[in-house]
Amino acid sequence: MPEENATTTENREEHQTQDSSLDIDAGAQGDLENEVISAILGNLILYPILLLYFLITFIYVTSKVIPYQFIDEKFHVGQTLTYLQGDWFNWDPKITTPPGLYILGWLNYHIWRPFIKSWSDLTILRLVNFIGGMIIFPIFVLRKIFWLNAIASWPVTLMCFPLMATYYYLYYTDVWATIFILASLAVSLSANTSNLKRSMWLSSLLAGISCLFRQTNIVWTGFIMVIAVERSAIIQKQFNTHNFNNYLKLFIHSIDEFQTLVLPFAINFVLFFIYLVWNRSITLGDKSNHSAGLHLVQIFYCYTFIMVFSAPVWISKRFLDRYKQRCLYKFVQTIFELLMIMLVIRYFTKVHPFLLADNRHYTFYLFKRIIGSKSRLIKYFLMAPIYHFSTYCYLEVIRPSQLVFHPILPLPIKEISEVPPLLTHISWTALILCTIFTIVPSPLFEPRYYILPYYFWRVFILCSFEPILDVPVNETDVVKTASVTKRLVLETLWYMLFNVITLYIFIKRPFAWDDEPHPQRIIW
Repeated sequence: MPEENATTTENREEHQTQDSSLDIDAGAQGDLENEVISAILGNLILYPILLLYFLITFIYVTSKVIPYQFIDEKFHVGQTLTYLQGDWFNWDPKITTPPGLYILGWLNYHIWRPFIKSWSDLTILRLVNFIGGMIIFPIFVLRKIFWLNAIASWPVTLMCFPLMATYYYLYYTDVWATIFILASLAVSLSANTSNLKRSMWLSSLLAGISCLFRQTNIVWTGFIMVIAVERSAIIQKQFNTHNFNNYLKLFIHSIDEFQTLVLPFAINFVLFFIYLVWNRSITLGDKSNHSAGLHLVQIFYCYTFIMVFSAPVWISKRFLDRYKQRCLYKFVQTIFELLMIMLVIRYFTKVHPFLLADNRHYTFYLFKRIIGSKSRLIKYFLMAPIYHFSTYCYLEVIRPSQLVFHPILPLPIKEISEVPPLLTHISWTALILCTIFTIVPSPLFEPRYYILPYYFWRVFILCSFEPILDVPVNETDVVKTASVTKRLVLETLWYMLFNVITLYIFIKRPFAWDDEPHPQRIIW
């Protein structure tokens, strides 16, 4: 652990020095050992508190607020009840995802029904996501990633991610689709030379199972395969500063180690291709309302959500000053970029009928009042700069966390498990491409589609060491550094602020629909 953190620190320090002529205080990296101890204690203290909060609110919401099927639950619950009745061949054509959730719901029901006879069938089915999100996710998935780099992110924080936490109260596919694909990533990152083959098959199996909950996870399966091949190639082929050569080395290594690193994942791709041929579409049902297209503005929606939710990780006056200086020094380029964004807004914005018809989602109000406003001043001259800054954040926050190489000397490690859990220029490119391939084809503006793009971005970035407000007076001053622990605590509080506010609105702001017998509420 200390060796990995030291490598990470060197990468960060090098990039920070490149970004500015100011010196970074070497005490920076402050006492890494204390940071790790603080991280462990912070998780141990916060976890029972957060678990109690979510348990109390889960019981209250499911028993008092919405003891009835809510929005898409009528499809998911209905299909699961069909399975519980023993009818495994009857399928609701309105359902767009494979039956992973319904099989898991069937299993969960038979486990818990004998012990919780007073709970309704709906509550027991919702328990699938609560147990998954509050127990399986932080303890068995995020903890494995945490031990690889304890100062990068906290399990208790990531389990509270607002877009994810919303579905701990409902019977939706998002929670377990996320758990299985991130479990695949965790297994891949923690593999070592002695168990490499076994780890790759397990990682592939988990990724394949995740596709039974959401088909687009096949894209993230490809990303995990790139990570697996890359981490091995870094050592075996000795990556250096020649980026194009590294791509060639990665390709050659994928051929050399095909059976160990590629074949397990390739089976998933073959099975998915067979599914596409059989189904004639990536969407399982209701194809007319979920046809793929070129919805480029989704990229900016996604980056904006990532920017907002990750603010405690990167925000500082110095970061904002760098963006300002970048816009001034590259003024013409910035104007061109803003014009390109405006063209994307104008010609590549899809307005799905569901978006304008369903006021039970925050996207309805965001689009109607801001994003899709009839005022050109808001739609173009407000949103374009926001999208521009969001894109800058997405790219620049991860840049200091990128794993860099020496022009000649190899990394001083021989074991795959010792490779820092960071992206290289190859996997960074793969991350961007996978994010685009996942969200751009979707005609719907739904924040839950950004859950995986956020997680796969967040687990590979490091918190900024820069204080939020403190800046040097002149170029001779040394930039003070801040504790990573403080930023990670702030990130947890930031997530929970969103969770508490959205839950308050959900509980206290119901409204009626003429064609629905129960009160309607707002969720992400």
